[in-house]
Amino acid sequence: MSGASLETVSTVFVGGISPGVSDRWLVQLFQACGGYRSFKRVSKAFGFADFTTLRDALRVLHVLHDLELPSMGAERTQPRKKLIVKADEKTSAFLSEFEKTMVRTDADALQDAAARSRVDFVLQAMASPNADTGEEPERFEIPSHLKDLPVHEIPAERRKDVMSEIEKFRLGAVASDAARRRKELELERQRNAMLAAQEARASPVPTAAASAEITIDDPEADDEKREAQRREQEQAKKEREGRQAEDAYLARERERLAAWAAHTPSRDPVQTRAHWDAMSEDDELALELFWTDRRRWLQQRASVRDREVAQDDSDRAAQKEKEVEGQRQADAFFASLDTDTAAPAWRPSQGAPLKLQVHHVEQRPGDRARAELLEQVRGLSPEARMAHIASLSRDTLWAITPDWANVDWPSIASLLDTGIAESFGESVPDLCDAAMEKLRDHADAHDIEEALAPVLDDDAPALVDQVWRALLSTA
Repeated sequence: MSGASLETVSTVFVGGISPGVSDRWLVQLFQACGGYRSFKRVSKAFGFADFTTLRDALRVLHVLHDLELPSMGAERTQPRKKLIVKADEKTSAFLSEFEKTMVRTDADALQDAAARSRVDFVLQAMASPNADTGEEPERFEIPSHLKDLPVHEIPAERRKDVMSEIEKFRLGAVASDAARRRKELELERQRNAMLAAQEARASPVPTAAASAEITIDDPEADDEKREAQRREQEQAKKEREGRQAEDAYLARERERLAAWAAHTPSRDPVQTRAHWDAMSEDDELALELFWTDRRRWLQQRASVRDREVAQDDSDRAAQKEKEVEGQRQADAFFASLDTDTAAPAWRPSQGAPLKLQVHHVEQRPGDRARAELLEQVRGLSPEARMAHIASLSRDTLWAITPDWANVDWPSIASLLDTGIAESFGESVPDLCDAAMEKLRDHADAHDIEEALAPVLDDDAPALVDQVWRALLSTA
């Protein structure tokens, strides 16, 4: 599965971001782990990051979770925080199942080690006193041996081939390392065998059984044989890959030529070549009356020019008529405004009462729904009121605007924190603070659900129902 990890975009929650850390630094940490796609920051303290494959998401969870980031910028004196990188409950279960069935190879271990090295390099740059701490952090170059080529930077038409070559290189590096270790173990075994043989010769009375067990191998012949086999395998592999690349190139060329032929009009190549060979610029110009007989060209052009002049005159006359008509209408309008010195018809006589019309501002739908709810529960006991509010459908409940002036904010915050902990598996203070901030800004239920959904998924609407019933009950 190393070459075919599930190409499923995996989203993880990133919280506990230290004060002053900008998006650019976080993105560099994600890129250091590999497979980074995008990052959406919801507030200063948390956000959500997308990764290309499940392997990349697992690597991020293992490398970045509980990583302590330094505070930066004007908030450098603030205490540091440990980064919280987690998936929601359903995604965590899916990742756990995938991790159980995943076959880890030496290439995975190498990628994890390289990711940790890149993350350490970014942390050193963040901790530097000279690091730029604004929204545009200091640009520094990660060493070439620690870089990971982002998939989105590879052209789409070459992406498959390039990623295949990268995978082959990584697997080749792992195989070379494994071969080197096997060679070292084999040499060590041979040295031990030779030492044992020397000790057996030095012994005064070697037994027949001991002599039979001692076998001295020729290490140089063994090495040459293995090297010859390795070269043959490598040559066969190169030939096979060359044939595959040639076949792929021929297929692409055939498709390109077929597309070009489909859009090119069919002509006799012999006639086309003869036409271009015989064509002369002087001959082509000689066929134009404009160059050969200007008087005749003007005569032929005269009728067309007369029609154009007549059309221009007609357009000018129509424009003049429009201007005259507009002036006449304007004069008639201003004449209707001229009145004598008598009082206008709308002005009341001396001492007559004035009739004023007062327009009431129409209530907003949410406030009107709250007024209707108050009428419905008027005179009911507190228990009956709670039961009536609990019986409302979700659409009806979310359409009611709470009385924000009488909200018990501490109880709402406690309810939010408890609901998030039950859904996510643990408390997420950053998410709770973000939802409370929206509530204090008088956001509607749909906005609160949108803020909670990335973390709580399908549990977000149910939590919003609880919060909205509490808001209506406490108010």
